[in-house]
Amino acid sequence: MKTLKRWLFLFHRWLGVVLCLWFALLFATGIIMMYVEYPELTEEERVSQLEPLNFAALHVNVEQAAQLGGGSELRSIKLTQVTGRPAYQFTDSAGQLRTVFADDGSVLEGLTPEQALAAAQHSGFAGTDARPAYAGLLEMDQWTVSSALNNARPLHKVVLNDAAGTQLYISNRSGQVVRDTERTERLWNWLGSTVHWIYPWQLRRHATVWSNLLIYLSLAGVFSVLSGAVIGYWRLRVKNPYRGTSVTPYQGIQRWHHLLGLGFLIFVSTWIFSGLMSMSPWHIFDNATQVEEQELRYQGGLLTTPNDFPALTIAPNTNAETPEHAAVRESAGAIKEVEWRQLGATRYLVLSRSATDKSVLLPSGLADAAALQTLIAANVQHLQPNAALFELQVQNSYDSYYYTHHNRYRPLPVLRARFNDAENCWYYLDLNTGALVQRLTTTDRWARWLYNGMHSLDFSFLFQHRPVWDISVIVLCLCGFGFALTSVVLGWRRLRSTF
Repeated sequence: MKTLKRWLFLFHRWLGVVLCLWFALLFATGIIMMYVEYPELTEEERVSQLEPLNFAALHVNVEQAAQLGGGSELRSIKLTQVTGRPAYQFTDSAGQLRTVFADDGSVLEGLTPEQALAAAQHSGFAGTDARPAYAGLLEMDQWTVSSALNNARPLHKVVLNDAAGTQLYISNRSGQVVRDTERTERLWNWLGSTVHWIYPWQLRRHATVWSNLLIYLSLAGVFSVLSGAVIGYWRLRVKNPYRGTSVTPYQGIQRWHHLLGLGFLIFVSTWIFSGLMSMSPWHIFDNATQVEEQELRYQGGLLTTPNDFPALTIAPNTNAETPEHAAVRESAGAIKEVEWRQLGATRYLVLSRSATDKSVLLPSGLADAAALQTLIAANVQHLQPNAALFELQVQNSYDSYYYTHHNRYRPLPVLRARFNDAENCWYYLDLNTGALVQRLTTTDRWARWLYNGMHSLDFSFLFQHRPVWDISVIVLCLCGFGFALTSVVLGWRRLRSTF
């Protein structure tokens, strides 16, 4: 038993020496990341920076454009502005994006530096003080390592030279801004996320190596905390104190390390463990089914471009104007994007003025909320045709699984559908557009609590009553940082005495 104890002490001591500084940095950088997250183009930013569509320049309809560059079976169709011109963007069944300009039918085969500068100038990021300068074509840098940008690469970098130090990244495939960063955001991310996630792009570009490094470092952290907890309780005396009054045999910084470690054991251990869970180690949070397949069934299959979609253009020299033409014309100056969608046999358009201001255009005219909800409900069963739908509920507010925090975009109201399939799937459907916003399986719901719950304290009773959440997380992180500093001091002393 003594030999086992000795080896446990040695294991904890030297594991602590190796990990102590990283532990301290995790708690310190966690506070920074509460307020400055890793750069991304949020949905609100993405839509707001687009120019209003110029419907007067539409000389090519969607069917003609699809024949020129889209294909006959598509996952998505969208009309937007690209380099100051209206353009259709088609995503085919393989996930490849093609852009066809709606004014002359030309296909975007890639941007020149001049076109990248035009895209930056026509974006809402270029203010009156901007002096855009082209900074080159790249595959990846420190702020574009996210796999979410893989379909947009390569990227053109444009520096705006404005007061905020804005840098834009423009997709060579779509011709649109896909990421923006500002000087202060970059500075705080060097001190925050880059340290917290061990995120230099030279390492992060090797996804498997980076992932395994984080997984096994986190696992080592779990073992360090567990071994410390065992030793801490072994050395704790409450009923029979040391020297008559002390519950710990240690003095000075060792005493603080012992007592703080036990006092904050639950927080420190769950925080390190949840960090491990954030990496979904060994694919433990993988689902048995793909949401893309279920979404495709719900939508009624891949999109084609039949004549029963509402039209956006009117033939020259005609006075015929249908209700959908009038609806588009009346609000054309404010519309940023148009998306072609379908639910079952019903084809419709989604007109977006902002991320939160959208309307649906059916062949018969603008849809009201009741008509769209009826259409969505009629197609919900297609998500899980072989399972029973046991709940269908309209939500006008967020719940513990569907919520907005940390720049997540979550529209309201939504229709929540719950099935009794093998994965007990929950679906959240946007009642403004009919889009599937989120699917949660039993595995996803466990992951939500084991990661977001434990690590970010994403509990509704906290973050819905800020600054309660802020104070709670900051205090706990400062306590964790203080505990980790005792480890750093002890580790430094051990290294000095050993070497």
